[in-house]
Amino acid sequence: MPTSIGPLSSEVFAGGEPASASPALEPAIAVETEFDDVRLMLRRWQAARVGDALPPYEEMTLGSIGRFADEVAVIRRDGDANHCVLRAGQRFRTVVGLRHSSQSLGELPHVFTLSIGSAIDQARSAREPRLAVCRWLVDGKVSTIEIIALPLSCRWPGEYFLLFLRPRKSQFNLAKLLINSTQEGIVALSPIELAAGTSEDFCILSINEAAARFLGSTVDTLQFTLLSDALRRIGIRENPAVLARAVAGGRLTNFELAYELAGSSMVLQVGVAVADGVLAVTLTDVRDLKARETLFRSLFHDNPAPMYVRARGASGFLDVNEAALRLYGHARSDFLARALADIRIDGAEDRESVSRHRTADGRIIDVIEYAREIMVDGAPAVLSTIVDITERKRTEAHVTYLAHHDPLTGISNRTVFTRELERAAGGLARDNRGFGVILVDLDDFKTVNDTLGHAAGDALLIEAATRLRNLVRRSDVVARLGGDEFAILLPDAGTRREAEGLATRILHELASIQRIEGAAVSVGASIGVALAPDDAVDTEELLRCADLALYRAKESGRGTFRFFEREMDRQHRERRALEMELRAARIESEFEVHYQPIVAVKTGRLRGFEALLRWRNPRRGLVSPADFIPIAEETGMIDDIGRWVLLEACRQAAAWPAPLVVAVNVSPVQFRKGELVDTVDMALALTGLEPGRLEIEITETVLLADTSANLATLSQLRGRGVRVALDDFGTGYSSLSYVRRFPFNRLKIDRSFVREIDESPESLAIVRAIIGLGASLGIDTTAEGVETVAQLEALRNENCGELQGYLFSPPVARDDVAGIIGAFFDDVSLVA
Repeated sequence: MPTSIGPLSSEVFAGGEPASASPALEPAIAVETEFDDVRLMLRRWQAARVGDALPPYEEMTLGSIGRFADEVAVIRRDGDANHCVLRAGQRFRTVVGLRHSSQSLGELPHVFTLSIGSAIDQARSAREPRLAVCRWLVDGKVSTIEIIALPLSCRWPGEYFLLFLRPRKSQFNLAKLLINSTQEGIVALSPIELAAGTSEDFCILSINEAAARFLGSTVDTLQFTLLSDALRRIGIRENPAVLARAVAGGRLTNFELAYELAGSSMVLQVGVAVADGVLAVTLTDVRDLKARETLFRSLFHDNPAPMYVRARGASGFLDVNEAALRLYGHARSDFLARALADIRIDGAEDRESVSRHRTADGRIIDVIEYAREIMVDGAPAVLSTIVDITERKRTEAHVTYLAHHDPLTGISNRTVFTRELERAAGGLARDNRGFGVILVDLDDFKTVNDTLGHAAGDALLIEAATRLRNLVRRSDVVARLGGDEFAILLPDAGTRREAEGLATRILHELASIQRIEGAAVSVGASIGVALAPDDAVDTEELLRCADLALYRAKESGRGTFRFFEREMDRQHRERRALEMELRAARIESEFEVHYQPIVAVKTGRLRGFEALLRWRNPRRGLVSPADFIPIAEETGMIDDIGRWVLLEACRQAAAWPAPLVVAVNVSPVQFRKGELVDTVDMALALTGLEPGRLEIEITETVLLADTSANLATLSQLRGRGVRVALDDFGTGYSSLSYVRRFPFNRLKIDRSFVREIDESPESLAIVRAIIGLGASLGIDTTAEGVETVAQLEALRNENCGELQGYLFSPPVARDDVAGIIGAFFDDVSLVA
């Protein structure tokens, strides 16, 4: 049912000689209406009239008025001002906002009260139908509404009128009119999530003419395009970060956008609001305003000195800057509502006077007030600059505090820790007094930060700092070095037993943190311990030893502590040397791709090969992938190496007989780069390998980083016909969730389950569950690490689809692949 919103304007066409009236013999027909059927109703009124007598009430209202019933009302007029609605049709009631009959016209919206009253008064005076029009919102659009009053005769007391109401056909969209009539740009943006490694973008759902002009284009060109494309046209390379924060629920803040357009410098004030996930962005040209306000803002609003303005000779305030609000502790509205006597306890009205002022919390401060006369909006006023000599001392103390404490947790910062560490080293040299260093790194802090937000992450850091401080002695120093890393200096604890006891208590205490800001969390810590003089005497060397011990604790599965051992230093140096050699390695000459066959269980036929990377180091020989791949991933070198492996594997597979496939492992780092789809496209194009013969293997680590973006990448690969396998299935945390969200082609059962399948009922149960899950979802399963006939038989009994492992063949060099293929195919001719 149409609804009315509110009045816009009223035009009443009535008067001494209204255009709608006529002295002709058929005055009712002379009413200028847009509707033919309304003219028919007027003729009925005329036909019911006998001589000069008005048509009877009963004949016009109790008889059949047909399709007009929904749009008419009967009005009774008592006296000069009281108009009562006796009954009204549904359409009539809806448009004018009439809730019930017997309602006075005075209770209607004012525009209808005026228009209807005018039509009735003119019809009563002329004893003929009269028309008035008004404008009103109907169905969200501005409509011109015809209101026709037909006077009637009645045997009952009062005067009666038949009132007809109908919106004209011509309407216009008010919202569009208002939006395009303003000089302010208005844009509606819908967020778009893109692949990992790229910025969030937005689709322009709606844009008005002013905004299109600000962006140097037109509405038709910009609507439904990407915001990033629109901004690039005016030289802005990235979407403003405020928009992404607004989508994520961050605080909404206005900001400025400056750029060059057609040789002119543009400055826009940008406002952002969020409604149901859509950003409403306003763009205001503030070039002239900024030019006028720059000087005053620099002298007043942005001035670090507290300032306020009051009219000359008056005690009230005209304006106040943020520095003064901070000083006095009042909200702006509260401060401006006060008088000078409310904040000033004593002091003269001199241009430079020392006085005592009162803040919002009742504190008394000593200030120097510098006053000078200025003009504000053409009137004389006094500008006062306040120098708080009491706060100066407090500020100095606060600066000293910040220089020595972590601003979030309140514990010591790195500066204090380093100073106290040097002091402990001096005590060791002077008194041979040993000391210890404990480094504490929170486990899974990033998960809390990412899932619950930065506020929860900050709360976790504060809670951890509080608990650490409560565990140590007064002489010990607890400091936050940065991020989620804490350090504890034990200046009088040189024994391993003392450090071990504290480390154990720390692990237990931090693991007991179960809720942060009402949300359940699971955190723990990894701890590294180094002692002086046993491990090192130099402070930097001692910290390095503690850091190596911390690294070993993380490698050991976290939630534990490790003391520094000399072997750690050797391993660290070895790892560093291996990293340097890896950086210097020539990919094409030092790396090799080996291939391990994948065999179908039921047919015994060769299904394809898994490509496995090998590094033939000139000095070390073959280096285990377990040693160099983690280094390649941490340093980012895996991206170039992985691109080469994919191209090499596709080139080799293109020479194999169809339909043999090649499975290539992809690192999470390659996903984060956001170029995997392009890399696959390039490899397929250069080698001519059919997409269906390439299988990309990923681990759950890929999906843990950014599920939505990475699933989108996998969907693009599937769309090209490339197969996707989930490797090491069952060893992660959310495998079932990923299988539900993405239709993998294959699940690979981790070798840790296969190794114990004939001895461990638990491993057998897991393998059986994975195979059953794959079968129910139509996903192939492949068991890795098959080395014995017993394992083969167990997997065959469980209807596992495919197998690979040393029972069939170890990974072989590319030159040996032909022999394996030849064992399965007759008359095989391979391209060299």
